[in-house]
Amino acid sequence: MAPLNDADLLKNFQKNRVHGSVKDTLLIGLYAPLGCVLTIIRICMLFHIYVISFAFPSSTSIGRCVMRVMLTLCGLVVKVKDEVNRRDTCSVVVCNYISPVDRLMFSLIQPNIMANEWGLPPFLSMLLGLKDLTEEGSRMSFLQNAKSLCQHTSVPLFTRPEGVPTSGKHGLLKFSSWQFSISDSVQPVVIQAERPMPISLTTLNSSGFSDLIYCLFTPYSLFTVRYLPVVTKEEGESAEVFAERVRGTMAKSLGLIASPFSRHDRNELVKRMGHKTELSRSQPVRDDANRSPVSSNEGQPLSPRLEAMVQHCKQVTPQVPLHVLRALIAKSEDVEHTLGSIFEGNIQFDPEEVSPKSALPSTPVRHVPVNALSSSPPSSQIYKGKVFNKQSDQRHLSLSERKKEMLTQARARYIQLHGLSITVEQIEKQQF
Repeated sequence: MAPLNDADLLKNFQKNRVHGSVKDTLLIGLYAPLGCVLTIIRICMLFHIYVISFAFPSSTSIGRCVMRVMLTLCGLVVKVKDEVNRRDTCSVVVCNYISPVDRLMFSLIQPNIMANEWGLPPFLSMLLGLKDLTEEGSRMSFLQNAKSLCQHTSVPLFTRPEGVPTSGKHGLLKFSSWQFSISDSVQPVVIQAERPMPISLTTLNSSGFSDLIYCLFTPYSLFTVRYLPVVTKEEGESAEVFAERVRGTMAKSLGLIASPFSRHDRNELVKRMGHKTELSRSQPVRDDANRSPVSSNEGQPLSPRLEAMVQHCKQVTPQVPLHVLRALIAKSEDVEHTLGSIFEGNIQFDPEEVSPKSALPSTPVRHVPVNALSSSPPSSQIYKGKVFNKQSDQRHLSLSERKKEMLTQARARYIQLHGLSITVEQIEKQQF
């Protein structure tokens, strides 16, 4: 047997709400305005149905008839098959799980009780017709109360041993066993649904509330409830084996397989998928507008013209790394603009150590005044203030002095590199 994986488990569920063709999707889009109006009207009708249920309880024939008509107007239609197999004396009803309204549809046919397995508050329990069977959170007390309820009430206990809703089209999940330990006989019931639109009853990650909204949104949902013959526990048969035998009977009647997965596998799958989604959302996304020019163009080859500009800037500013210069030139394509950005301190980089030999040009120098060069090489200059001034004008003065010193060093190196017969002072006088 091949090992089981998530793909096999996903076959039991609908991943998307709309699962039709492109044409079906377009038709649903055209129907959407009408569907929204129907949803609002039907939500109002549900409040009326809830009030009417106090006057006409579903435990009476008249109440079930009135509720059936009202719910049909809400788009929830039910029909029953093979009712000859129904046994009112059976205290436990076992049903497959395909939507949050399964029990409501079954209640229109036969009165029943459902255990409050989710620990809902009393108000919601009364609203949904649930019976609280747990005392102090003990599983043993839950089983004892469930068994006592089955022995002393005339209506059956409605259960869905799969625990979570499935698509109802591939397989039945493994059953929990407590439903088969409180009674020696159970009434299997299978429920199927169909809609005029390819809209799933449930999806893998959907909530009961969203499933109900889509029930009200669609024109109608037809639920077919079919009774199967009562199954009795054999002598010496454990609850687990009994549950598996009933599951096989129900799966065969539905034309499905007995899935090797349980609701716990489904819950773990949802957690894993949610964790992957969170990880993908938490990955840092770089905004091109906020990326520095150093990182945005790193690793991209430049044209010979731009590479020549890079080498020219490198000769003037040997302390600036090549990859920084390449990134700046690739962005500006201008030597003067690049050097200006570096001298003004707009570019942050880790300066390289430059030896005095490499700092000097290899070409012969013709007429370079001695006072044009600084007493120390540019790489050894530290362009920063000695202390951090609290006054803004003093900080600005320090920045201006650093900028002036860097410009003087760059001009001296440029004069020395090209062998110009001019001094730095003369260049500065010409600018002013």
